[in-house]
Amino acid sequence: MPPKKRPAGEDAQGEEPRKRVTNGASASATKSVTISAPGTPAATTTMAGSKAGTAARAGAGSTMSKPGTVRGTPKPGVRKVGAAALANRSKLQPSGVAAVKKEAPPPVITKNTLMWFRNDLRVQDNRALHEASKRAHIGEKKCIVGLYIISESEWASHDEAPVKIDFWMRNLAELRRALDRLNIPLVVRRTGSKAEVGGLLESIVKELDISHVFWNAEYMVDEMKRDSAVKKALVKLPGVYVEQSEDQCVVPPKEIKTKTGQPFSAFQPFSNAWNTLVETNPHYLKFSEVPEANPIEAKQLYGHYFRESIPSTHTHALDREQVDQLYPAGEEAAHEKLNAFMQKTVLQYHIIRDRPYEMASNPLNPYLVSGILSVRQCVAAARAANNNKIIIGNEGVKAWIAEIIWKEFYRHIMVFYPRVCKNRAFDAVTENIRWSNDDRKFQMWCQGKTGYPIVDAGMRQLNTLGCMHARVRMIVACFLVKDLMVNWQKGEKYFMSNLIDGDMASNNGGWQWCASTGAEAQPYYRIFNPLQQSQRFDPNGDYIRQWVPELKQLSSSQIHDPYHALSAKDFGKLAYPKPIVDHGEAKKKYVDEYKRVLAQKLI
Repeated sequence: MPPKKRPAGEDAQGEEPRKRVTNGASASATKSVTISAPGTPAATTTMAGSKAGTAARAGAGSTMSKPGTVRGTPKPGVRKVGAAALANRSKLQPSGVAAVKKEAPPPVITKNTLMWFRNDLRVQDNRALHEASKRAHIGEKKCIVGLYIISESEWASHDEAPVKIDFWMRNLAELRRALDRLNIPLVVRRTGSKAEVGGLLESIVKELDISHVFWNAEYMVDEMKRDSAVKKALVKLPGVYVEQSEDQCVVPPKEIKTKTGQPFSAFQPFSNAWNTLVETNPHYLKFSEVPEANPIEAKQLYGHYFRESIPSTHTHALDREQVDQLYPAGEEAAHEKLNAFMQKTVLQYHIIRDRPYEMASNPLNPYLVSGILSVRQCVAAARAANNNKIIIGNEGVKAWIAEIIWKEFYRHIMVFYPRVCKNRAFDAVTENIRWSNDDRKFQMWCQGKTGYPIVDAGMRQLNTLGCMHARVRMIVACFLVKDLMVNWQKGEKYFMSNLIDGDMASNNGGWQWCASTGAEAQPYYRIFNPLQQSQRFDPNGDYIRQWVPELKQLSSSQIHDPYHALSAKDFGKLAYPKPIVDHGEAKKKYVDEYKRVLAQKLI
């Protein structure tokens, strides 16, 4: 291929000689040019007038008398060119070649914008939705359109619980009503597989004349790969742009590192760094504005989308009336719960959070997990209840914020240690633990028939309402892995398959915490004695009586351990199983097995 011809007026590096404007006559020849692009502030640059530019170009040319010689002092901004370079230039650049100007990138044209809703079914403080709205209102009479994709194959791959999917559908119906008031249509579509998502987005973009697509980031490995592939496909379309916002965490995972720039693997230093960032940088708790309404014409232009029927429920086997009453759908209901929690509960949270019979201690988790409330709204409300502080002040507020930080820590772990998304232990050596294959014991645990009342109460609550008190979750999880020696992965899957607030990062992190396979693992200090836990946190047996009714007639001293507290004859009348393991013996087996694994780590 012949060498490219160098445009006239360029130096040996392909740069146009720079021109300097001085005070005086030449300065008066300058002029200001304002450059702006849609959605960006105007920028002003100063350019030399035509006479000054001509003089500079003439001066640059006059430095060369013949090939191989340079005379005189170059004008400021003009590069001194060697003889060899000049000779080469004379060969490559015949005289008379016109200067070629660099082509400016095509202007960004705003058409309609698309907001892809996922785990963020809300209108308030939704960063991607806010950005989509801002972009839509750059164009004249352009609209924002919402999209929600029902992808049951993806949900199944993450073991999403039917009751949680039902909660999504109920909130989807409420979201549609909220968007309808803003003249924003919500398009709901189904896909048969994850691979179809990209094609579906492309067809929607073409069908609705979309120029910009917005969504909030998700941090699971499969979802990050999906979003990367979708973005790659969409930006290949002419005039289509994609923008991803960080919305799930107060501090996005990649913005919080150790002093040496490494990711955290321990909670306490992570928590200290998180608190300092949020306390000293107000932007982390800044809310996004509610989107502007579409023009009223949108109701006519996209009328069929407003009229399309969408799912509002999903089949599950739990007590629907109780679940719906406990967790009503919609942002309005979520904010009512948030306000009530801040007024009645949060200041005493450090005390009541360990009381299993206090269901009011954990009313917000489903709304946080599914994005009906933003995490910023929750932290800001707690901070306001604590004189605008998060590091010092009320113990209840600090305890509740600490739980939110744990959620962000587990997302951080998921991003930087993606093995945990792939059914792997955070601490690889613990994958050598020899777990029990006794499926009978696992099934008895699932059904709440272990003979340990506090464990059975928790599992029966889960199987009835799709939720479980936070303290009891730790008790039943530790019992499964350290008393029954059942692989934590089976418990993790069972929880995700049944919890209305199942969250992959927190669920995985919590199970690995209990199993001593994850971050913050302490193998010899986290063996919960179920009897002692029951006596300490449910002293009167109120929680047990609610969920294990065959024991409700027992006294507070008998109800925690009826097998040993009653005679054989009286116990036989209860129709309640005897303990399936002896805690003392089970504890010894677990410790011996863990010591064997740790010995391998030290070799």
